[in-house]
Amino acid sequence: MFPPSSPLPFAPPTPADASLMRRCTEGACSSDLAVANLVLLQGKYHTTVAQAEGMLFRHYEQNARLLGYAFPAGARDAEGARRGLELIRGDAAARGRELRFCLLTAEQRSFLEEWSSGEFIYTTDRGDVDYLYRRELLADLPGTPYHAKRNHISRFTRDFPEWSTRQLCRDNAADALGIAEAWLAAQEEDAPALHHELNAISRALELLEPLQLFGLLLYVESQPAAMAIASFISDQVVDIHYEKCAPAFRGAYALINREFARSLPVSCTLINREEDLNTPGLRQAKLSYHPFLILEKFSARPCTATAFIG
Repeated sequence: MFPPSSPLPFAPPTPADASLMRRCTEGACSSDLAVANLVLLQGKYHTTVAQAEGMLFRHYEQNARLLGYAFPAGARDAEGARRGLELIRGDAAARGRELRFCLLTAEQRSFLEEWSSGEFIYTTDRGDVDYLYRRELLADLPGTPYHAKRNHISRFTRDFPEWSTRQLCRDNAADALGIAEAWLAAQEEDAPALHHELNAISRALELLEPLQLFGLLLYVESQPAAMAIASFISDQVVDIHYEKCAPAFRGAYALINREFARSLPVSCTLINREEDLNTPGLRQAKLSYHPFLILEKFSARPCTATAFIG
């Protein structure tokens, strides 16, 4: 439910909302606008969404990482974006919320600065950036920059010559989940976030069709070795939500990465491999693939405690 005076009917996103939300993400490349992420990570980030005047509105309430409104998605022009921001201001006032923003791109930050005339203080967290790559480079791994990756693949294929790939589908979803479970069991740290991720993978595999998820599985002989689960953010950008390797086949990461890129249509130009969450090993792994774009994101909090008042 929402306050009678609120202009935005925020509610948790569901698979039934997917097609409507997708209409507002045309041309997007940020992982937070992947419809699958909005649904699958709703519990983790306490995400709610609303649609009004052809735009998608999002609010996050996970104080540890994400807090506040996202920039309205799907505005047709600058006037539409300004109208969306006014609707957000009205919603914050109706709910008695402090007017805060998160997951702002540099362009959105500049727009917000102009709209608000110095109302906010901006911060950024390196762990929130998205890593985007040229699909053809991940598919071909050309030249000196990718020499080490080609070596990893050569070593793996020598050790495991009987490998093959299969498209993710309902029939092999259990294999994908088994890989994720085996990966989790091998982790030294029993962190709640890892269990949340496993739950999200399980739900993703149950919602392949409604969320338009797809992926690839790597097998060594008949044994599931690695998997990738993804969706299109927009026509030209794919988001890899989950990529896991069974402990017995750790060297399979480079191969599943390459084969997944090769499986994509040529109309797909960019692959978003999401954030590193300030994890050193994960950051190094993402940088080792030489991203085409590191998409920085900003948060905005009011300079005064009364900025939520309309």
